[in-house]
Amino acid sequence: MQLIPQPMFADYDILLACGLLIFWCGYWLVHISAICYGKYKLYRKPKPESSVQSIPSLVSLEHGLPRNTKKQYPGVSILKPLLGVDPNLFVNLSSYFQMEYPTYEVLICVVDQNDPAAMVANRLLEMYPSVDARLFLGGSQVGVNPKINNVHAAYQAAKYSLILISDSSIKSIQIINTFFGFEIKLKKFKLIYLINLLLFAVKKDTLSDMVDNMADDVAIVHQVPFTCDRIDNRTEPMTSPLSNNTTDPSSFLKLDGKVEYQYQTRKQRRFVSTLEKVFFGTAHARVYLMADLVGAICHTGMSTLLRKQAMDECGGLQAFASYLAEDYFMAKFVVARGWRTTISSRPALQNNGGSELSKFQDRLRRWVKLRIAMVPHTIVLEPLSECLILGACAAWAANTLSGGSIDPYAFYMIHVLVWFLLDWILLNVMQNGPLPFTKFEYLVAWLYREFMGPYLFLTALLWRPSVVTWTTRQYRLRWGGLSEIYNQQSTSSSSDSITATVPIATTTSVTYDTTVPNNYCSTHQQQPPNGIGFTSKIKV
Repeated sequence: MQLIPQPMFADYDILLACGLLIFWCGYWLVHISAICYGKYKLYRKPKPESSVQSIPSLVSLEHGLPRNTKKQYPGVSILKPLLGVDPNLFVNLSSYFQMEYPTYEVLICVVDQNDPAAMVANRLLEMYPSVDARLFLGGSQVGVNPKINNVHAAYQAAKYSLILISDSSIKSIQIINTFFGFEIKLKKFKLIYLINLLLFAVKKDTLSDMVDNMADDVAIVHQVPFTCDRIDNRTEPMTSPLSNNTTDPSSFLKLDGKVEYQYQTRKQRRFVSTLEKVFFGTAHARVYLMADLVGAICHTGMSTLLRKQAMDECGGLQAFASYLAEDYFMAKFVVARGWRTTISSRPALQNNGGSELSKFQDRLRRWVKLRIAMVPHTIVLEPLSECLILGACAAWAANTLSGGSIDPYAFYMIHVLVWFLLDWILLNVMQNGPLPFTKFEYLVAWLYREFMGPYLFLTALLWRPSVVTWTTRQYRLRWGGLSEIYNQQSTSSSSDSITATVPIATTTSVTYDTTVPNNYCSTHQQQPPNGIGFTSKIKV
């Protein structure tokens, strides 16, 4: 009897199909866990520290907080690294001068004294003399990381044991929590509700919320990155850039009395703003929340509160200056020393002034390259976490294991539909309120992001995977996350839209009178006190 040889890879198909289906089922668990954990962790209202019987009267409220329940908060040093300006810089930076937090200092860091951001910082120092704030110029050359070089001097000069490093695009907001007290009495078998309604608002800000999460064994409290409901996403018509009543600062900057309009259609601006909110509220938030739930390291340094003692144990900020992804290695080092990291209950609201699709895509490519350099196994895991790729793999696996009885196309469509609906739920959890776009706009942005994700990953992997551009320089990445300067020439004269509006000077020193009008803040933002504009000089 002659034996018929079996195909060599017959069993491998079954094993691969089983592995893919197991991974597919596990990723649905990631979806559901992220939604549940986001609902539990985000936007949690603090419990009133006093019982109903001891609730103070309205007369005893002071600055929105009951006098007998006011918590003693430690001092915090806020480090704000700036490079160039965008139209929302003034609004974002001023929000840190208007916080309700009791004790803090603002340390603004600018490398180049001729940077227009220094002019904005100086004006805010004049507008808020009661705020403990200083401007640090020049930076320190302690490594290749430009952010650490910028804030290192301020870090050493910080007065307090808690350090908040917040990017220039992050806007601080106030949180108002409302509590109700009720008194119920029973009289003569008739239930009579004598409702003694006591309403008081506890005014906090994101900094207070982050400090609340700083337990004794926690070294880093960070925020889930998200986006503001920017003007680009509003439904009202955009004001003409040449009008004297223009209130949208993202459309122009005044230089020497001339208005330069950054041309971009309203539909383009709205789409990019929607795309950013969909990305940070779905794909990014899903991984971020799940990582915090299981205790994995997933730390983005857009807005992070550090315990200075833990940082000094690791060698201070300069110990991370050799890494471009300094936030990841900060968390890795402190966890290795027995500390914990956790997320705040409030997301970090990015309020970028520009809405350019190419810049957003370049940013995501840079993150892909950094992740591959730090954690190489993401080359396999990251593509499989994409909806379209994982769905195709799972459809093939289901068809293979069922012997062809399961239609792979129907399986794939159901997979995409359920993924789409779960992302919609997670986005609403992140937003915690009405979304500033329609369901159709969400559908378009979601489809674009799902098709864009594999494309950006592939281009980042194939096109100069070890070279990234950040701010005005290029860097070469090494395995393990170490980096070095790739070339000494700047790739641009500034990092944001100011490069499109400031004339290039051919002489050694040219002075421009730069006037920021009274309506520099958006109609949805708080106006500067006393309604005054400001004039300063920029040397180019």
